[in-house]
Amino acid sequence: MFPDHPLKAYIYAYGLRARLPFSLLKRGVDFLDALKRPFDWHRRRRIAKSVLSGSKWRGFFTKEKGMAAFAPGEIPGLENVHLLGQRIYKERKDEILKSGRGRTECNPFHLLLTDEEVGAYPELVEAALSDSMMEIITDYFGAVPRLQNINLWIATPDEANIGSNLFHLDKPDVHFVTVFINVFPVALENGPVTALPADLSHQACLETHYESLYYNGDGRLPDVNMLSHCSEKNLFALIGPEGAGAICDTSTCLHYGSRCRSGERVSVVFRYAPAHKIKGKGTALLPRPTTLDPVRELFLEAG
Repeated sequence: MFPDHPLKAYIYAYGLRARLPFSLLKRGVDFLDALKRPFDWHRRRRIAKSVLSGSKWRGFFTKEKGMAAFAPGEIPGLENVHLLGQRIYKERKDEILKSGRGRTECNPFHLLLTDEEVGAYPELVEAALSDSMMEIITDYFGAVPRLQNINLWIATPDEANIGSNLFHLDKPDVHFVTVFINVFPVALENGPVTALPADLSHQACLETHYESLYYNGDGRLPDVNMLSHCSEKNLFALIGPEGAGAICDTSTCLHYGSRCRSGERVSVVFRYAPAHKIKGKGTALLPRPTTLDPVRELFLEAG
């Protein structure tokens, strides 16, 4: 699970077997990660204050819920992302579906772009690093994070529930925040991203011993297990028109997606994470925005 970080694997796997609280183990690992670049860790927290000074987006996306939906055109800078997504879809869909790129036994959707191919669409980088998005994400982390990657996902009909079709977290030790934007209208039969708010996910994780399942198992929760610890009415499903979207802490909110039964679900995806938790090599391949100020440089820093 941590091929490059065997120490972390041991800390989590054996710490959880010893019944140590996950929160305690995570604080310890976070401290070790921050020690790798302590000056950068402090710098990003200091610069966050200037990024957020006077921002109207403070509190838009809260740790209590770990998710925030937005309507088409609600967040400046994202108004035309779905239109660009439609163009990329038309250009690449047939080739990608034919090759099956991205889809595996653990991954039920196709990847329309590689990190290198994102370079042909600089508008995606401009959107991911728009002022509003940078303020929202920085406010949530309390520090200027890194942009991990940008992609387009396409889910096609499949009756099998595999991999991320099941409830899970995305590397809870890393702390990913993911932005999903509907390229086309999404209905329930198209397999929308579906998530449980952070406060309820925390309780469900405690009751299912999820972290032990993640670090000592496959990290997937079948519905029959999950729904005995939460109510379906509390689940948020990203259905709605093109251009609608949601920001989700996918390392904290239990979620699933791509349970596509008919049609397709196509999503533009931006992913961010704390700078001291990721290497961010993919961002080294991205085109630089027209306005590359110091804050955007931090978001794109490869590390």
